[in-house]
Amino acid sequence: MRSLEQQLKHLFLRLVESLAPPAHSGENVLAVAPIKKILIVRQHDQLGDLLISTPAIRAVRKRFPDAQIAVVVREYTASMMLENPSVDKVIVFSEKLHFWTWKKWRRFWNDVRGDGGYDCAIVLNTVSRSLTSDIIAVLSRARTIVGPRHPSHDKELPERIYTIVTERDPAAKSEIERNLDIVDSLGAIENNREYDFVLTEEEKAEGVDILHSMGVKSSRPVLGVHFGAENSAKCLPLETLANVIDQSVEKFGYDVVLLRGPGEEKRLERLMHLVTVPVHAAPVVPLRIAAAVIGRCSLFLCNDTGTLHIASGLRVPTVSFHALTDPAIWKPAHPRHIGIYAADRNIGSITVKEIMQAIEAQRLHA
Repeated sequence: MRSLEQQLKHLFLRLVESLAPPAHSGENVLAVAPIKKILIVRQHDQLGDLLISTPAIRAVRKRFPDAQIAVVVREYTASMMLENPSVDKVIVFSEKLHFWTWKKWRRFWNDVRGDGGYDCAIVLNTVSRSLTSDIIAVLSRARTIVGPRHPSHDKELPERIYTIVTERDPAAKSEIERNLDIVDSLGAIENNREYDFVLTEEEKAEGVDILHSMGVKSSRPVLGVHFGAENSAKCLPLETLANVIDQSVEKFGYDVVLLRGPGEEKRLERLMHLVTVPVHAAPVVPLRIAAAVIGRCSLFLCNDTGTLHIASGLRVPTVSFHALTDPAIWKPAHPRHIGIYAADRNIGSITVKEIMQAIEAQRLHA
């Protein structure tokens, strides 16, 4: 069966690559005709990965200020692109087959290929290569397809999907820089490493209303805490976190707001049982409204998840806990973000003392 799957993939790749022109290495290899429509494909990543790519998207906007820029994203992350000043259109691609009704297929097809398609497609694959992303880029009819140097999907086939292949720097560097390296081949340069994430005034007001409804006092600093993560190996032990919350309230007078996602109710109950100080549990609300609550915090504590990058997009200082990934590569670049790394890859190795020192450092630089 595996052999049959490999053969089918090989045939499919030959078909896809036959639709694309030969690849070229080098910088600024652009067609003479002007670029008026650009498709940026970032559909296979998570929420944080999408926000990490926003400096690169902003660089493309600066390089092509009059172009129409569309971004392909997953349905879960799509709301992160709303109100983004560099994006004209958000195209949703779902990895779940049951999402795709005939009407949605037709809309996606028209979004990607309608009105003659796109002049340029940029595939922001920084960790691994996605066949789906490559297919979307080819379907866009783009005469220029930009992508990073990754192994071909099939070792027997040469690279023919990307017409501009950007080399991958062997040196260790942040994922923000990796995204910027890709668009640099188009002459798109950006010195600002801040994320673009914009809330409406109505969303901000709703966040304030939620805090008031919980009894959070506007006269006191707010410590936001997100204690969950999809991967349990990324979750700081609740006993450690409860100890940090207790000390933070006693030493600094924080109002503590706990934020949770769907399915984290039991962890919330456990944490509230462990703390000895009063805390507030925020309701589960849509992602952008939860972001509005985070945006009102003076400091945000979290595991290595998308909420870290949301806080960064809203310019909220953070202390985050990392075990499976190096914060030097994955955390937001701004110094207002302190990432504590368990070098032994055991999140339980992070101590209360380390966290309290980081909180002290954030307060000194506030």
